[in-house]
Amino acid sequence: MKKIIKFLLNKRLLLILTSILAIIYSLAFVIAYFDGFIFYWGDYLWFAFSIALIFVVANFTPSVVLFLKEIHQNNLLDIKKQESKEVK
Repeated sequence: MKKIIKFLLNKRLLLILTSILAIIYSLAFVIAYFDGFIFYWGDYLWFAFSIALIFVVANFTPSVVLFLKEIHQNNLLDIKKQESKEVK
């Protein structure tokens, strides 16, 4: 679990991974174009939107993971406080 959290907190590695994913996605789009598939304007807009979405998710994942980790730590502290109050 800690390896996954470390991976999700590494913004540089996530952006490298998403760049590779975006390149593969772009190549598939280009290959489909040269294969004779007809694209309309909506297809290009969805392509641009999906590439942007890939990078937005990679950009904000570390901050979301840190936020959730902080919430978890606060919950653990609250549980300890409640247990100490119940013992008294």
